[in-house]
This record gives sequence, structure tokens and C-alpha cells, in this order.
Amino acid sequence: MSVRSRYESRIARKSVSYYDLVSLLLPVIVVGGFAVSLLTAVPKTIGTMLTGFASSLVVGDAVFKRPPIGRSE
Repeated sequence: MSVRSRYESRIARKSVSYYDLVSLLLPVIVVGGFAVSLLTAVPKTIGTMLTGFASSLVVGDAVFKRPPIGRSE
């Protein structure tokens, strides 16, 4: 009798959810904004402001437009 554990590795079979992409996108935005402010003539304060604005758009979309309510596995 074989019982499958809920915690088995299913990396190859499971698709990536929207919230996984949001979790990956936020650090990319922050590092990208910092890199742009270092490599160009954009001041760090402007780079930080734009990074915060872009991050708030991503989080706002994830929380308010596509809320994770009722999505359980």
C-alpha cells in the first residue's frame, strides 16, 4: 500500500502560481532600480521612489485586484 506524502517533491509537475511570480518580481524590481541608479545619472532618491512605486503597483495588484481569498490547496 503506497501512500503519497503531501510534501513530496513535485517541482516538475506543479505550475508556478501568480503569487510565486509576485514574490520573485519584488526583489528583481528593487535590485533593478538600485542598479539603474548606480549605472546611470539618475539620483538614488529618484531610483528609490520609482522602485517603491513599481513595487506598490505589483503588491496592489496581488492584494486588491487578485486577492488570495478562497484559494487553498
